[in-house]
Amino acid sequence: MLQVLIVCSWGMSTSLLVESMLEAAKARQIELEVEALSAGEYAGRVDECDVVLIAPQIRHLRKSIEKLAMEVSKPVALIEPFHYATMNGEAVLDQVLSLLPDKAP
Repeated sequence: MLQVLIVCSWGMSTSLLVESMLEAAKARQIELEVEALSAGEYAGRVDECDVVLIAPQIRHLRKSIEKLAMEVSKPVALIEPFHYATMNGEAVLDQVLSLLPDKAP
């Protein structure tokens, strides 16, 4: 099972992206768990995930998020703003899979 952590502002709009990603994963028969946490909540959960994604609206926190994730050897990426704005779960799932080639189905 792939476990993705999305770091965002408050998780409200990100919950729509999470649902879209889960639908895309189900269509591809990929076991996926996605959790969206605010910038104030994610730190204690980084070691539990496979990849950390950063929502575009908090890209200013990228360096601190990357530093924490790298300490526990987790890949990090900024979600493409267009894919976030359009809630394109398929494209964001592709991004996750590209970060984890050894876990891709």
